[in-house]
Amino acid sequence: MRGEKIIHDGIHGSMKVTGVILELVKTPEFQRLRHIRQLGLAYLVYPGANHSRFEHSLGTWHIAKRLSGEVGLEEDESLLLQVGALLHDIGHGPLSHTFEGIYRHYVKERDHMRLGQDIITGKINITGEDDGGRIPEILEEFGIDPREVADLILGHAKKPYLGQMLHSGVDVDQLDYLIRDAHYTGVAHGIIDLERLLKVLRVHNGELVVDEKGIEAVEGMMVARSLMYSRVYFHHTVKIAEGMLTRALEFALEEGHLWDFWRMTDCRVLVELEDLEGLPAELTRRVLYRKLYKAAVLVSADELSQDERRELLSAYRNVRRRQELERTLADAVGANEGEIIIDFSIADLMLSEPRLKETGIKVLLESGEVQPLSKVTPLANALKRRQTPRWAVLIATPERYVKRLREVWRSVLFS
Repeated sequence: MRGEKIIHDGIHGSMKVTGVILELVKTPEFQRLRHIRQLGLAYLVYPGANHSRFEHSLGTWHIAKRLSGEVGLEEDESLLLQVGALLHDIGHGPLSHTFEGIYRHYVKERDHMRLGQDIITGKINITGEDDGGRIPEILEEFGIDPREVADLILGHAKKPYLGQMLHSGVDVDQLDYLIRDAHYTGVAHGIIDLERLLKVLRVHNGELVVDEKGIEAVEGMMVARSLMYSRVYFHHTVKIAEGMLTRALEFALEEGHLWDFWRMTDCRVLVELEDLEGLPAELTRRVLYRKLYKAAVLVSADELSQDERRELLSAYRNVRRRQELERTLADAVGANEGEIIIDFSIADLMLSEPRLKETGIKVLLESGEVQPLSKVTPLANALKRRQTPRWAVLIATPERYVKRLREVWRSVLFS
């Protein structure tokens, strides 16, 4: 034992941190998470949303520790789950998911999960600090295989139930972020029955299941998750701000600047962008002082044909194609480059949060039979069909171009 610390959390109260968890919390990589907002630019809509990935990671660890006790994990399994929960977001770049859509194009196919794996296995020292890069050394000192932890954060555990506890339809990550995000945004939709959920989760035949008597608690969590995505995570104003800042970063990257943006913290990337000349600085200042573009087009998936959906999905996957469509629309309405933002919510959601449509949660019936949740309650299938968010395509621009853009966008994009 190297001592202990008591950390007072706004959601879970006092948490005692000891051993390997304490040593990991002390690392520069984990301390860096203090300076990365959990909800990116959502504070522009919800002023209280200034909580960090540091808080969320500690909260996820705390719930993992509690769940370990509730389901009776062996000591080594519990420790592995706790470490995975603590480090699951260690690879996040500035402003969390804001720039995730351009990682694949500019950061050698990496995303925050892959970067997290590289940090845990010692392939990357993301902070550049002299005492950085020690996470694998610390893990090995406590008898934990860094490779196992790296696999676990993607849900690829040797024992399926461990992976499911961190990455599944009901997992410790979601349990913390729903409660935490609801609290700091002031949006009541995210309130869930954490105590009940922890009591009804079980390990059965090597899988994580929920007791039949806990179905209502799981239904409540699924409803909360769906509503939080509609109300907070994909609020159209938040997506406009994220789109503007993403374009600022894209232009900076094209000009040869900020290639190590994924290493930065929120403040650093904003300062670097604002210090550049031209469009990156202009867009960044507009975001900083909330002079945001207006939503000219908000279209649901039902308003698009199959071919139109396919065309937009293709553009989302190809940064160059999406940039070309934005320039074409700008030319059509007389706007300057960077004054048209296209966002494809459905494609973005499929990539960033596949768990949203997850209904394969297993239910242990009183008879001893195991059934998927979708077979036990109709609500699961209803939520799967629910369009989250209600819009599939968002096009934003300065107010002076809104009227013209509404008239021509469809003919321009799909001519």
